[in-house]
Parts: sequence; structure tokens; C-alpha cells
Amino acid sequence: MSGKQEWAKKCMAVLKAVKAHKHGWIFSEPVDPIKLQIPDYFDVIQRPMDLGTIKTNMENNKITSPEQFKEDMMTTFQNAMRYNPANHDVHIMAKTLMELFHNKWDSQEDAIMQKWRYETT
Repeated sequence: MSGKQEWAKKCMAVLKAVKAHKHGWIFSEPVDPIKLQIPDYFDVIQRPMDLGTIKTNMENNKITSPEQFKEDMMTTFQNAMRYNPANHDVHIMAKTLMELFHNKWDSQEDAIMQKWRYETT
């Protein structure tokens, strides 16, 4: 993440806020189907994603746009809600964090997109 990528810094601030939530740790690393004894995980989830991977991808410039960042964030929580039934704690935590993400994102999206457009022209 170069010094001139203000959009990426703003995205990282949103990510940090979501990770800091009391449920953030649940989504901070890739799902381990063996450890969690959920052998069908990859049959259900085609594109695994987690907050730690997003952070690493941001730091390594693998995420190149705010849209890609948003998509990865949403995928993290959508996967958890897709795999776990609505009454499962992980589903409920994912829904809570998705709402937090939307609140943070909605308040920053215009500024982030403006910075991204400026920096990519």
C-alpha cells in the first residue's frame, strides 16, 4: 500500500473498526474445515474469505479498488451466513458485523471513491 493511496488507508480504517468489534476475531483468519469438523465447507462455500486475508491483500496491493475491498468484506460475512443456519451464533455474528461494515462503509464510501478516482487518473 503506497503512501499516496488514501483510499486504501480509509478502507483499512473500516476493516480495523470491524475487526475490533467483539465478534471480529471469529472472522480474522481462514475457516479450517478440519479443525472445525465441517468437511462440507468447501462444497458450500466456493470463494472463502476472511478479515485477515483482506488485510494481507490490502497490504500487498492485491486489492486494487474500493469495490474489490467491499466485495471481499461482504463475501466474508455472506459466506458465514450461507454456511450457518439463521439461528446459529456464527450466522448472527456475521449479520451483526455486516451491518457494522455497512454503517462504516456508507459513511465513508463517497470519500473513498473520490480518493480512488483521483489516485487512478
